[in-house]
Amino acid sequence: METIDWSYAISTLIIRFVGIFVVLGVLQVIMQISGRIFTHIDAKKDRPPPDIVRPKKDLTQEEAAAVATALYLHERND
Repeated sequence: METIDWSYAISTLIIRFVGIFVVLGVLQVIMQISGRIFTHIDAKKDRPPPDIVRPKKDLTQEEAAAVATALYLHERND
């Protein structure tokens, strides 16, 4: 019967166990960096061009009614 070198077996198990967490840590860092890059790129896309005229904040009752009617008709047609 062959003998098992337990020190070798346990050391390889520990190395593999630690290696898995090292690889997962590296993947997590890569994903966080790529997430920040894509968020930055997406934020640039959402910014309106500077020459767009901004709508006024306060609507009159007639304007609010027109918007509500348009939204209602749009939803009804879909």
